[in-house]
Amino acid sequence: MGPQEHPAPRAFEFEPTAAVSTARAHTRFVKCPACQSDNPGYLFHKTGVRFVRCGTCGMVYVNPARESVGLNALDIAHARPFTNANDRALVVRDFERLIERVAAEHLRIHGEPLVRSLLLGRFLPEFREVAAAKRIGLELAEANDAAFARLVASSDLSWAALQLSRGPQLVILHELLESCSDPGVVLGKLTEALPASALLVVTYTNTDSLPARMMRRFWPPFFDNKTCFFSTGNLAMLMSRFDRVLKAQWALPVTHTAQYVGERIAPDAGMTRLLGTTALRNVPVPVRAGNRVAVFGRKQGGAAASREKLSIVLPVYNEARYAAQVIDTVLAKQVVIEKELIIVESNSTDGTREIVKRYEGRPGVRVVYEDGPRGKGHAVRTGLKHVTGTIVLIQDADFEYDVEDYDALLDPILQHKATFVLGSRSLGLDDWKVRRYDSTPLRGLALNFAQVVFAKTYDVLYQQRVTDVNTMYKVFRAECLDGLDLHSNGFELDIELACKLARNGNSPMEVPVNYVARGFDEGKKIRFWRDAIPSYAAFFKYRLR
Repeated sequence: MGPQEHPAPRAFEFEPTAAVSTARAHTRFVKCPACQSDNPGYLFHKTGVRFVRCGTCGMVYVNPARESVGLNALDIAHARPFTNANDRALVVRDFERLIERVAAEHLRIHGEPLVRSLLLGRFLPEFREVAAAKRIGLELAEANDAAFARLVASSDLSWAALQLSRGPQLVILHELLESCSDPGVVLGKLTEALPASALLVVTYTNTDSLPARMMRRFWPPFFDNKTCFFSTGNLAMLMSRFDRVLKAQWALPVTHTAQYVGERIAPDAGMTRLLGTTALRNVPVPVRAGNRVAVFGRKQGGAAASREKLSIVLPVYNEARYAAQVIDTVLAKQVVIEKELIIVESNSTDGTREIVKRYEGRPGVRVVYEDGPRGKGHAVRTGLKHVTGTIVLIQDADFEYDVEDYDALLDPILQHKATFVLGSRSLGLDDWKVRRYDSTPLRGLALNFAQVVFAKTYDVLYQQRVTDVNTMYKVFRAECLDGLDLHSNGFELDIELACKLARNGNSPMEVPVNYVARGFDEGKKIRFWRDAIPSYAAFFKYRLR
């Protein structure tokens, strides 16, 4: 080879993998299906698609959206053929249990039997023959392969138009929303086609469940040709866009044979193959993978409820020093929506009742008298019965909290970014503004330590991310109280309320608030042993129920 000669250029030939080819086909970027924010955070790639988590509401979804699918995930038998015939029978039995519970919930909510219902989503032909399905007049709208492809690509529901035109009282969306490119489009079409009173029953796999949090990308329900993955909180947020609120929820019964479970966990293991040759392969195994059922109904008040109004619940007992100042300050505070103040006076012995009486008859003020002190929780529960607004805020009758924080607390709810807001004393530039007591520093340290323990316990037990669950400032939409049965009479109501709101899908959003602790010599009523211990026990009490 001479000095000027060069070797022939090498020819590079690329053979893209199936995952690369699939990823190249997806070019349509989308906003968060739940809150419509454009704030995605990359999680991982799997099966050729990119999974992200919304930085606003926490929803997990595919972005860019799927353009096509190779498998009809709604046809149960074809999506995952059963190697054991008993598994098919178990799916039918679980469906019958679902139908029986759905019928009972419809009767409880509407007071009338369910006689016209519709199933959209995952199906087996045998579902039609289930006795409970016949009793509720269940129709099945089966999506063939072409219909499923249109559903994934453009949220098309034309394949169910005939059944929807018959005006069902209830529609079961059996893992349907998770397959849509934009579930909001599907819900919009459903709410237009259905009677206003129709209930929507959604089955889904909860991304906030313990299996999802532990297994993450190895969690099988992520990858069965699905596009959206809900927690109860962001599902409730999505439904709120269509004036639907959570009425009931429970764990979806899922049962498979031991053989099926073994094949899913370790298909190539020798133990799995051995199991398939013994009688143990037919043993029914309850599967707990985060599968949930949520029932959504129309907001109370219908169109009239669209006018926002703030209801401030103010329990008062032996607060003669501060009561008038607090009430005047709250009444003077201007907010962007109409407001009402509900004062609950618990038969004080220091002249507070006489102070409160001066506010009777004032515009926007309602005074409720209790015949005796039964605790702050009882007073708040009494006040909640008199709420007429769309948003509720709980206010104490002292100056530990700044009413100027009302605007920041209301903004996420008014902008439909949250249904439940906590005013955190542990957020902000100072990072810590909970309790500083000069006269009783050790007692203050104990209360501050308990506040951290309470927040961490709440986060673990209820799969939340908060810094201050004990805060007085709990602000939430009034409809969040639907179906909520509160019992606490003492300070533990703060914990009961936060726990039950979270269990009903209302994940709290935190905003920083100002706080200046008053000392025990200034009238502070909470006591560590009397109040903190029952409050901490409440976390476990309401989680285990």
